[in-house]
Amino acid sequence: MPHARHLFILLVVMLCPTLAAQEYVTLSGIVTDQHTHQPLPHVSVATDSVGTVTNEQGRFTLKVRPQTAALSLSLIGYASQRVPLGDHAQELHVQLRPSAVTMNELVVRSADAGELVAKAISRFPVNYSQRDCSYYGFYREVMQKRRQYISISEAVVELYKTAYDHPADFDAVAIRRGRRMMNIRGADTLAVKLKGGPMLPIVADVVKNSELLFYPDDLGHYTYTLTGTEMLGNRPHYVVRMSPDGRQPYALFYATLYIDQQSLAIARADLRLDMRHRLHATEAMLVHKPAGLHFTPLELTMNIYYRTEGGVTHLNYVRNELRFKCDWHRRLFASPFTVVSEFVVTNIQPHARPIRGRESFRQRDNLYDRVEYFSDPDFWGADNIIEPTEALNRAVERLRRSVERTVGE
Repeated sequence: MPHARHLFILLVVMLCPTLAAQEYVTLSGIVTDQHTHQPLPHVSVATDSVGTVTNEQGRFTLKVRPQTAALSLSLIGYASQRVPLGDHAQELHVQLRPSAVTMNELVVRSADAGELVAKAISRFPVNYSQRDCSYYGFYREVMQKRRQYISISEAVVELYKTAYDHPADFDAVAIRRGRRMMNIRGADTLAVKLKGGPMLPIVADVVKNSELLFYPDDLGHYTYTLTGTEMLGNRPHYVVRMSPDGRQPYALFYATLYIDQQSLAIARADLRLDMRHRLHATEAMLVHKPAGLHFTPLELTMNIYYRTEGGVTHLNYVRNELRFKCDWHRRLFASPFTVVSEFVVTNIQPHARPIRGRESFRQRDNLYDRVEYFSDPDFWGADNIIEPTEALNRAVERLRRSVERTVGE
């Protein structure tokens, strides 16, 4: 396949584990709001050993062992639900009930919100994994130019994470299997590298990567506000907002934290980059661009979800969205681009093997194009993935035809 000016996007990846060959049952279904009947995206769907999340249309597919008894589903603002599988019905429809809560006896005033965050940070070594682990997951990265899909990448990833009381210096990602499709004609005007890529589960883990949100020198540059409580896993969580003062020589994030009232574990963090200083925002997003290309940052958001099992909290799901404009000198209009990447942990193994040398995916590495794999419906085998949306399925088919025409010319 020709390599016209490739669009190289680095965005964080993580991917799913493999079950024993063919020893699995495929479950699929949709999760909706019990009252509105609207589909619910990003719902955690898991057994005791494997998991995934619902897509934007509330749909999921999960490959489990035949003896699996039940699925557990959870989402902020909803009562968690455990669904018995019985005879392993192939199509499930689960309705989650919205769950409103009020403050319990442990009342925290808004003025104490900063102290609450400080206490949560102090409990990172206690609440999160205290041993090295291998995480397996699924990563997807999609780029659009205006409304046209121009690049789709997917991978099964192994992530090595040291204990949470250790720095992330030795955390690493390895690509175990992947595929990528690109519309050369749609992408030949762009040749930029953005921060992230398959390294996403390392970069976006705000608990482990303190420089992203909880760097000690930055904590004094935020205003903290306690806005209420939400339910997750049938447990109440404080909701704390962090707003940067904008006085630093680099961009910080606006953040919303969901902190467990009892353990003070952070269950979710929603981040939005401060765009008041475009130069600072560009430095936070961009790795490289060619000379003569104007890059204008528009938005960077991250949603980081954690999951607690047996009193230990682990990274579970990350969604990253970047919007920007690019144009070459002398062109009248800039082209808007959107890049969305997702990573879901599908399995965790406590006996970790470090990832070193050529196995390790590095910040400046790229996922290679594997166009032919998109025509193989059994490409992922027993691996768990994030179910693609209908729009994405249609985009894959259009890209496949476009690439075939390009190669045939």
